[in-house]
Amino acid sequence: MRLVARGPKSLVLFNNKGGVGKTTLTFNLAHMFARLGRRVALIDLDPQCNLSALALPDHVLEGIWDDTEPGRTVASCVEKVRVGRGELAEPVGCELADDLYLLPGDLRLSRFEPRLARDWPQIMAEDSEMALHAVTALDRLAVSFANQVDANIVLFDVGPSLGALNRAVLLASDAVVVPLAPDLFSLRGLQNVGEVLHEWRDEWETARVKNLQSANRRREPQPSLPQRLMQPLGYIVQQHLAVADVPVRAYQRWLKQIPASFAEDVLHRPAPALDSVQDDLYCLGFLRHFASLVPLAQAAHKPLFELAHADGVVGSQYQTVARATKAFEQLATGILARLDALGVVASKG
Repeated sequence: MRLVARGPKSLVLFNNKGGVGKTTLTFNLAHMFARLGRRVALIDLDPQCNLSALALPDHVLEGIWDDTEPGRTVASCVEKVRVGRGELAEPVGCELADDLYLLPGDLRLSRFEPRLARDWPQIMAEDSEMALHAVTALDRLAVSFANQVDANIVLFDVGPSLGALNRAVLLASDAVVVPLAPDLFSLRGLQNVGEVLHEWRDEWETARVKNLQSANRRREPQPSLPQRLMQPLGYIVQQHLAVADVPVRAYQRWLKQIPASFAEDVLHRPAPALDSVQDDLYCLGFLRHFASLVPLAQAAHKPLFELAHADGVVGSQYQTVARATKAFEQLATGILARLDALGVVASKG
């Protein structure tokens, strides 16, 4: 029996290792989710704003950053919370495509991190209302933006940090997908991801229960505290160097270690006995590196699979666009199936 979702749910692609194509994956998946009939709220929560720069021309992004109206960027939405003087501003997003909306990032979001770091230890205190207000702000922002655009998926983009800002994003996430490259650094990143997911989830659950019990003792209304799953759905391997779709020999040993590392470090389960990473149920996709298309997509502010002759596609690149379309459709379909199986995404309409 298919489970029914309780509302818009959130997904983040997260890895402590940079340079694994996380932002490009997030951008392309958001477009493909929309193509597949989901309504998507895309939120740029990386202060470096790579997603916003990929999605919007410079002059559009400059106009948004120069706009003094509250709510045009994530940073302006949380500014009153950051300074302890009020609630979130109503988000004002951009329509990127049919059923796809972006709340742009802002370099000033980095100023919110010290507040989040300071308030995290305070959420265990008896009187922790102000700290909880800050720590849960990004969850409230995601819900507000999703409701505003009638989205059934919220997709976050984040940096590779393990700091307080990303902790707040993970607390607002129902599901986590880990993008990887077949190298030593990605494997080390998996260990970090596994440790922080379990640590942050346990710490938040302890604080949440303690605050609910405290409200009961004082006979006060129950505080509205999010209870997100932070459920690891699986990982995506990006094959940056390939010959005839087979990774070069130097990467074979790293590939072989990925299933065991993901099972043990992230899922806290015994390592599976597998002949290939592609036999792993948690391997959501094995993507080729679409090198020749990436600069064209960046210049056109389009996903790889929507590039055309007007964007500079020529010759054999048409086959590469077709391969990208098929690859991202399969990847997005697989991710959505797992979200649906968890009961965390409602079909549009």
